[in-house]
Amino acid sequence: MRAVPLLDLRVTHPFYDDLRCGDFAVAPTRATDALMRRLRLTCKTRNDCVSLFAGLDNEGVPLAAAAAPLTLDFFLRPRNDAFALFTDLTPIVAQTAPLFTNAGLPAADPLNLRLTSRTERGTETLTVRTPATAETFVLAGRPLPGTIAQFEVETAGFAGAVKGLDPAANSVVVDTSAAASGTRFELSYPVAAARPHDVFAELELALDRALLLAPAAGPRAFLVPLAARSARWCVYLVTDYMGDVSTLRIVDATPGGAPRRVTFADAGRVDLSQGSDRADAIGQDLVRRNPGRRILRFLSDAPVGCREMPLRNLELRMADTRLIAALANPAPGNFTALTTAPPPAAPETVLYDVLTLIAN
Repeated sequence: MRAVPLLDLRVTHPFYDDLRCGDFAVAPTRATDALMRRLRLTCKTRNDCVSLFAGLDNEGVPLAAAAAPLTLDFFLRPRNDAFALFTDLTPIVAQTAPLFTNAGLPAADPLNLRLTSRTERGTETLTVRTPATAETFVLAGRPLPGTIAQFEVETAGFAGAVKGLDPAANSVVVDTSAAASGTRFELSYPVAAARPHDVFAELELALDRALLLAPAAGPRAFLVPLAARSARWCVYLVTDYMGDVSTLRIVDATPGGAPRRVTFADAGRVDLSQGSDRADAIGQDLVRRNPGRRILRFLSDAPVGCREMPLRNLELRMADTRLIAALANPAPGNFTALTTAPPPAAPETVLYDVLTLIAN
């Protein structure tokens, strides 16, 4: 059977210069795999991408178009845990069951999927005890915060309707005046979805007939956009230099007049040898292990996004004299907490590296 490329599903990450992220495996759910087999849709998996192909009938029309609109569901599973060191997970952990979807978005190519949380509906059976226009029922499940419109009576022939909610008491008020005592009915409502095991997020693609009929225009691109983790850089200098520390500075010496990727102002330079920050665990450990030497701490002015390609022109200078060229960038796994603002501000997570400059 002939087949044509329909769409590409790709994870993007600014940690990589080309944005191509191979840290995750994308696989269809069991139900979607069965649906694709029936509709003659096939997947080809590459390192950073899943390509979907549509089988054609004798007229050259994708067979899946007859089933439109349809929804395909995928799991996004990490191939290793290292991605967590350089990925901003804040928007992901804010979702009970993270879901990337194109539902509700205008068509675009490429299209960044929006992040939301998958919900499920819980159903429980309730019994009318005292028919009334406002009978209260305490629910066994835990509905998500919402509106009355999200509560639905599922039992045919039951004329009652939800009239009110009391989230504090986990109860609903239903009009049961038209029912007899002892009448049983089912009520459904949204509940938090369970997060599948070993799944970073779920993906949902809503495909309409127009998309399924247009493979000749080339495959559409659906992107799962992840963000890079950002943190201020902290460089510790162990040195036997006893002169004026104000002449020592760290400079991004990248040629050209473009904005510097990282800057270290004088205000971020601290001589920890004087016991000026006893809450700095890394700095104080260096002070203990290097008696008679100076421990200087340089803190960048702003957070720096994690990148696979290091900044290659970071220099330690004394005034305008370069002492060390091509300083190492702090590794994503080297992080510590620093108190960078007065209380009640919480300690800030920074990435650090240790530099040694010993003359004797």
